[in-house]
Amino acid sequence: MYIPRLMCTQHPDSTIKVSTAEEVEEAAVAYLAYGCDEVMVDYEGKATPYSQPRDIAAKAISLGIPLGERYFITPRIPNPRLEDFERSMLALEASVLANSYSRKVADVDAVRWIILPMVEDFETLTLVYKALDLKTRDLVELGAFRDSSVIELIPLLEDAKRHIRVEYFIKALFRTAAASGRVVENMRVFLGISHSAVRHGHIASALAVIHALQQIDVINREGEYKIWPIVGMGSPPFRGLNNPRLAHVEALQYSGYRTATVQSAVRYDVSYAEFLMVRETLSRLHPPRGLEIKETWVEVASRMYRDLVDVYLPKIAEVASAIPSTRERVSWKQYGRTIEEGGVQVPRAIVYTATWYFVGVPPTLLDAQFIAWAYKTDELDAILRALPALLDEWRYDSSFYCRKRAKNVLGEDLTKKIDEALDIMGIKPEPDETYTALLNNSETQAHALALGRIRGFLG
Repeated sequence: MYIPRLMCTQHPDSTIKVSTAEEVEEAAVAYLAYGCDEVMVDYEGKATPYSQPRDIAAKAISLGIPLGERYFITPRIPNPRLEDFERSMLALEASVLANSYSRKVADVDAVRWIILPMVEDFETLTLVYKALDLKTRDLVELGAFRDSSVIELIPLLEDAKRHIRVEYFIKALFRTAAASGRVVENMRVFLGISHSAVRHGHIASALAVIHALQQIDVINREGEYKIWPIVGMGSPPFRGLNNPRLAHVEALQYSGYRTATVQSAVRYDVSYAEFLMVRETLSRLHPPRGLEIKETWVEVASRMYRDLVDVYLPKIAEVASAIPSTRERVSWKQYGRTIEEGGVQVPRAIVYTATWYFVGVPPTLLDAQFIAWAYKTDELDAILRALPALLDEWRYDSSFYCRKRAKNVLGEDLTKKIDEALDIMGIKPEPDETYTALLNNSETQAHALALGRIRGFLG
């Protein structure tokens, strides 16, 4: 069975706005120009037409793209426990109907997998499996299929606490699939770093993903199950794997993945030559590194990040209105995130990331307290071995750190902690003068877009 290497997505992390009307042609370009063998059609918190999977299938088949063989359409549906139940069911039906079409015209299944986001319990997985089977059976009875197509679910795990215990959770997922009547011998599992970084900070989420990739390798070597891990990451280091200046070290840091996401910013906000370098880097597969990841590091890093950001979250939620949406997504005020249960609702990962840059603080630097703790407890060298990209990420992000802007918007206490951590890391920020001058006078969405173009990503 062919497992895709690169998944082009519809993330709103670029400064270029892409309408849903343009996304069918965008998918064709993703296959032909960007070398992605999989396109995510995104319904999670997004106003995507339900005809889109079928329309992409029609376009790809008309262009002679071998859909269903080495190229695939993979919808991400809304989680029915978190968004409208009806939207989730409509997205499932759209996926099945895309296969009905591709079977009729090309005798292939355009959709082999569906991504289920924010998987926190097994009951939701069972519910979606049942709904998928019912919709497929009904279409078979109506004559839309000669025989039933089998679409598998890809659970998207988006929290460091889930990643650090991934071995137990994955084995339970296989049991859940079996209880739903599925004979599942292998499974693609999606490890998302963005939401995890929002909730736990960059270091905690990065360590947990590395641990998860190593545990998946152990499961695979045991031989009972076969897991194909997907890593979902964008251009900024806070949620990174797509940045032309960092991809070479980050791909090694997160070694062990089978599929990597190729999000919008790296396709639209950097040159094509830079994109090709990223594509080549991500396409090389490396076995996981056999490193010890201490659970204590993840717990302490998460707690210190949360303690640090908690006081600033109301201001971040306020400033986030200056960040434009570059896809037709549901407003984060309707479908946002919370860092602590019952806490302040904050934007989803891309707007959250862009907002921190907009106030002068690249969110990678929000681990400042943990860096100081690791240095004082003699743990820093071991953590830097576990995270070989971290120094490069901090150096990169330090060029977008604007002490004056951060102090004016958020106060001096935060900048003192960041400055101490930068000193510990031996980094002397060298901010881009044009970027800093613009940032110190930024108020509007036009400013946010201009800053994003300088960085090479919105968020």
